[in-house]
Amino acid sequence: MIMNRIKSGLFIFILGVCQYSSYAQVTTLPDGVKGTKVYINEIINNYTDENAFSFDLNTTDSIAKIPLRLNIVRNIKGEAGVSVGNIENSLNVANSFFKNIGIQFFIDSVNYVNDYNYSYVTYNSNKTELLTLYRLADHVNLFLVDSINLGTYKTSTPGRTTYGFTYFPVYKDSNVIFLDKEYASGKYLTTMLGHFMGLLATHDTVGGIEQVSEKNCDKSGDFICDTYADPNLYLQVDSTCTYTGSAKDSNGKYYVPTVANIMSDSQDNCKCVFTPLQYRRMYYYYRKYRQYLKN
Repeated sequence: MIMNRIKSGLFIFILGVCQYSSYAQVTTLPDGVKGTKVYINEIINNYTDENAFSFDLNTTDSIAKIPLRLNIVRNIKGEAGVSVGNIENSLNVANSFFKNIGIQFFIDSVNYVNDYNYSYVTYNSNKTELLTLYRLADHVNLFLVDSINLGTYKTSTPGRTTYGFTYFPVYKDSNVIFLDKEYASGKYLTTMLGHFMGLLATHDTVGGIEQVSEKNCDKSGDFICDTYADPNLYLQVDSTCTYTGSAKDSNGKYYVPTVANIMSDSQDNCKCVFTPLQYRRMYYYYRKYRQYLKN
């Protein structure tokens, strides 16, 4: 009953703050970040401590300014293919959300990589070389590339092309984000930063499939109980931000997801909210694993 009141209040909140924009870009590639068993186990191990963690949205004691190193890999024509202004605009969007937990990102430096071979990111030696050459230990390292294919990553579908990828905070040397240049505008970077700070996608199933009833919300999906059960919204949301899918759970119940959550695979222009418990997780994992980035 308490959770239903919270969810009802959240729905009203979403209606109040989400003004769906009309820009035309449609998500044609999915989010590339999937849960791993290692990270799911970390969430489970930290779950009690996280939920006992004292956190009051909008009352964090200070602003942490986190430097971002922007690496733009030139394409085969020697062109950047994206502007620094695009990334500045995306960071402004991200900062409008992250200010609620006292975090602000800023571009500290810009580096142009003049080898187009590094602009096609896969899980191979080229990616390792790219990070060895250009990753800074105390920054968020954002690489703007021409394509990202996770085909050889052990937890991904073979041949899967995505708009972005990053690592969860528990992994060593995980301060890296890859973003397709075509997705440099909008909230795609905000979604990647959400993963970077510890959030699973709302449709993640590595830890288990969340039921429509959400009775298993603390043991499945994104392991957060104030987000709606999500059957995966990729290509299931139309231009008016209406869910068009008809997925059912194992009990035969139809999913009724929100299209507004930033960690969903809804259309980018429809996404406009983190929930309070998503904010708490990001703040908790920032303090536990990412404070080394503070400027």
